Amino acid sequence: MRFCCCIFGVTSAAFSQTLFQCALPRIPPVHKNMPPVAGALRWAQELRARIQVPFDHFRHIPHLCLDSAEGGRVIEKYEEMIQLLDRYQEKLYADWSQTVSEKSQYNLTQPLIRRDPETKLITVNFDPQLVSVLRELSYLSGSRLGAIPPTAAEIYSSKESYRQLAASLELMVNRYNKVLKTVLEVEYPLIQEQLWDINLKLKKAEETLNWKMEGVWDHISMVMDDVHDLEQRIQKAKNNVEEIQTIVGSWASPIFVRRDCKRESLLSLEDCQDRLERRYSLVRESGQRIHLLVKENQSLLLADPASDIWKAYVDYVDEIVLDGFFTAIECSLKYLLENTDPKAGLPPLFEVQLDLVIPDLIFQPSLDPGTNDGFYDVVEGLLNDIYRISSLVPRLAEHSGFLHYQADMEDMADLADMRHELMGRVQAAMAACCDYRSAFDHYSYLYGEDRKEFFRQFLLYGHILTAAEIEAHAENGVPESPPTLQQFREQIDSYEKIYEEVNRIEPISIFQSWMKVDARPFKASLLNVIKRWSLVFKQHLMDHVMHSLSDLDEFIKTADKGLSKKVEKGDYDGLVEIMGHLLAVKERHSVTDAMFEPLKQTVELLKTYEQELPEEVYKQLEELPEKWNNIKKLAIAVKQHVAPLQANEMTVVRKSCAAFDVEQHRFRERFRKEAPFRFDTKKPYQLLDTKHIEIKQMESAMTSIYESAGLFEVVVPDYKQLKQCRKELCLLKELWGMISLVGTCLDDWQTTKWADINVENMDLECKKFAREIRNLDKEVRAWDAFTGLDSKVKNMLTALKAVAELQNPAIRERHWNQLMQVTGVRFVMDSDTALADLLKLNLHNFEDEVRGIVDKAVREMSMEKVLKELKMTWSTMEFQYEPHPRTNIPLLKSDEELIETLEDNQVQLQNLMTSKCIAFFLEEVSIWQRKLSTTDSVISLWFEVQRTWSHLESIFIGSEDIRAQLPKDSKRFEGIDVDFKELAYETQKTPNVVEATNKPGLSQQLEDIQSRLSLCEKALAEYLDMKRLAFPRFYFVSSADVLDILSNGTNPQLVQRHLSKLFDSLARMKFQLDSEQKPTKVGLGMYSREEEYVSSSEPCDCSGQVEVWLSHVLDSMRATVRDEMTEAVMAYEEKPREQWLFDYPAQVALCCTQIWWTTEVGIAFARVEEGYENAMKE
Repeated sequence: MRFCCCIFGVTSAAFSQTLFQCALPRIPPVHKNMPPVAGALRWAQELRARIQVPFDHFRHIPHLCLDSAEGGRVIEKYEEMIQLLDRYQEKLYADWSQTVSEKSQYNLTQPLIRRDPETKLITVNFDPQLVSVLRELSYLSGSRLGAIPPTAAEIYSSKESYRQLAASLELMVNRYNKVLKTVLEVEYPLIQEQLWDINLKLKKAEETLNWKMEGVWDHISMVMDDVHDLEQRIQKAKNNVEEIQTIVGSWASPIFVRRDCKRESLLSLEDCQDRLERRYSLVRESGQRIHLLVKENQSLLLADPASDIWKAYVDYVDEIVLDGFFTAIECSLKYLLENTDPKAGLPPLFEVQLDLVIPDLIFQPSLDPGTNDGFYDVVEGLLNDIYRISSLVPRLAEHSGFLHYQADMEDMADLADMRHELMGRVQAAMAACCDYRSAFDHYSYLYGEDRKEFFRQFLLYGHILTAAEIEAHAENGVPESPPTLQQFREQIDSYEKIYEEVNRIEPISIFQSWMKVDARPFKASLLNVIKRWSLVFKQHLMDHVMHSLSDLDEFIKTADKGLSKKVEKGDYDGLVEIMGHLLAVKERHSVTDAMFEPLKQTVELLKTYEQELPEEVYKQLEELPEKWNNIKKLAIAVKQHVAPLQANEMTVVRKSCAAFDVEQHRFRERFRKEAPFRFDTKKPYQLLDTKHIEIKQMESAMTSIYESAGLFEVVVPDYKQLKQCRKELCLLKELWGMISLVGTCLDDWQTTKWADINVENMDLECKKFAREIRNLDKEVRAWDAFTGLDSKVKNMLTALKAVAELQNPAIRERHWNQLMQVTGVRFVMDSDTALADLLKLNLHNFEDEVRGIVDKAVREMSMEKVLKELKMTWSTMEFQYEPHPRTNIPLLKSDEELIETLEDNQVQLQNLMTSKCIAFFLEEVSIWQRKLSTTDSVISLWFEVQRTWSHLESIFIGSEDIRAQLPKDSKRFEGIDVDFKELAYETQKTPNVVEATNKPGLSQQLEDIQSRLSLCEKALAEYLDMKRLAFPRFYFVSSADVLDILSNGTNPQLVQRHLSKLFDSLARMKFQLDSEQKPTKVGLGMYSREEEYVSSSEPCDCSGQVEVWLSHVLDSMRATVRDEMTEAVMAYEEKPREQWLFDYPAQVALCCTQIWWTTEVGIAFARVEEGYENAMKE
């Protein structure tokens, strides 16, 4: 029994706990994915089962007594719990049944779609409550809790149609929102009209169409099709743009790379063209594809190709292509920069060859600055080829004015910097390579000097002549000094040494880590040149040995044969032949005796350089010395045999010499008389030819005498007279050639028409003649022919200077007449006038007069130019107008350029009047002076009148208060206003400045208006003084502000903006509001500039004349401050200081603080006098 009681106790406790849980006012736990009502009902059912099942088990326990008090309590609790759960289920279902219909009906009448006002995105407006109802019904339809509400049942019966409609709308909404979210700013204008059409159709779904209406599906299906079509077209257009981005992205690889893409290879210029063509072909094809895609997007977006919005879209795609080209070019430039970076440590990228092309050391390709097709141009060409890819695609944005993209690429600062850096590296490498080449300049003499000339001078002087040597021996010539064998040895050894030095040059050099220089061609060529130099000296020695021996052998044979002949008395020819051979042996005697030993040494030297001579040479060296000795002996014997015959012939030769000497003196006298030494000689060339024939005959006879005298050893005179005749004949021929040339040229110039005369060329030609004349031999300067030629050229130069001055465009017909009066020669100056007509004026005799006339003409021309510019300037100078702000009357606009031009032109005219050459233009200059002076005075007066009228117009016309106060002056100003407006409109009809300002009577009209305006101004000033006397604070503000205050005096709201100028720190006033919340003319308080508000002690009346109510404001202000200060002083000790400070205006608080401080200090001093020593501290 105790066990049963225990069970009952436990059960009772469990029931009590469960009952306590059911009574809690909270949402019950619901199974996952179940709706709230059905879930709560299921929870209640499960809870009921949890109670009922254990209790049913209790009933089947035999020994368990439920009739006891504990059992009764358990049963009571059980029944109470079951009833509570039943009531909970019924109440929950009933509550749901009561609200579900109303809420569902309301939600079904909501629009199909809801739009976010900020994002403009739409959502399906199928309320979650409806979804919840459908879910509840799916769970509750089989339950026995009660009848399902008809509305809910009706909704549940149409759940499939709702599901389809909501799903379709959701799909449409997603597509629509996708369009709005993904559309680009540049795409939106293209689809804006289409979106408007769709939004117009969606407007019904947003406002009127709901879930209960019939025919909703038909309307929605049309909109869905439009949205679907738009979404597909936009997506296709975006895909096309992505494809364009992919296409341009495919260009981003270097165009030029190392051969076979190997790291150690060079950049192959031969392969560059193939790679370039492939890349060009790819870009061209890509460009065609891009244009097709853009055209397709035009049709997809239904765009008008001529519209601005389509052009903006094309600019967007154009920018993508532009970026693609930028990336492509940047990639190639970066590749070249990376591979030419000296710090990168990469193998060389480029290679050049150093070669010797006599007389220069050159690189292949050239590295010299400024050369065509050089390495710089090659790299520049590669860069141009890289940039040129941007010209292969026609510009998408045709409206930009560019045919392609290259101009934009060339303007890109980043690319330009990279290009500049690369070309800087190229220049640095070129400079380094050129420095490397310069290191070989000390070899330049080997290939730069003329080998033949060098060897010629070496053979003559033993070395190359220096400039100092040539200058030192300029008159007599450098004495010859043939080289010794030792000098030959030194020259050859020096070349052998250079050969070894050049052979050690490194064939390959690298500069800046990326430029490879192949010096092997240069090295091979230089070694070959050195060998040739060495060979020249060696070959000369070999030729010298062989020729010397061969010539001697031939001479010995000839001399032996000639000397062996017998000569008889009377055989003159035989004697001459024998004497010739004897003379030849005599001449060769010393040279031949000394030649054999040097020849042997030369042969030994050649052996040391491995130069072998023919065997015949060695044989001759052995035999010829003996043969030469035999010939010398034979010559001595023959000379003794012919000595008597030689003596007879010597006597004959001396007589012939004396006779010829007499003849040459007679010829000299005849030549001086008959030769053409005078400038006026007729037919000089015939005389020169005659004298040349005579001299030639004389010279032939002289040559025969010289030959005979040489054979028979007779001394012959020099015959200087004949030689002087030959020299003078040559000089005469040169002089008359110059005379003929100058005469022919000057005669040709005589027929030149005035318009065709080129004085500069003629002057240069005459100066050239003068230089050539001065370069003639000094001996001819004493001849009359030279003096005449020199005078003719000098006179022509002087005349040409005068002609040049007369060609000045400033010369007019009046100046030609002045020139004719000075020279005394008359002629007609027209198109047929030639140089000969001008030369008849003897201009060389009137050089100063011509210069004076031309100078005057130039000055007059400058005056003419100034006057012409003056006419042109003022013919186009027009007044600028601006409308008056209130009346729109055209007012003259202040034009600084006009005033500055007017002042400058007046100064120019004044300067012209002071010129000495003003006579011809005096009348015209005077007229312009009067015009511009009038213009200046009228413009100044006009602006003064205009300024005064503009100032007074708003006062006398626009202010009724002023008009009422000054009626007489207002009437006067009305007349002025009419006159000024009429004058302004009339002037506007004549826009030209000079014409408008020089109208008759205009100045008088303006002066009259100005005088009347002065009267109005005077009356206004007197009026303002009167007002200032009434309210003196008006003296503190400007007249313009006073006028503004007076003109708006009856409206305090408009006067408020001037209060800060009248009262210190007063910004505005607070006015009482009427029933319509409009401000009245009763002031309630004041605001400072810092927005501190002080309420007036009494309302201030602001009606009436302005000076009166402003005085009221001043009085109110004083009374208010006085009251505030009185109150503040009284309350100082009653309130805490912090509170007291914020209760009163700042100025009042400051002043009252000073009052109390003074009072407290006075009290403290009094207490000190009374004997309180600590009074000051306290």
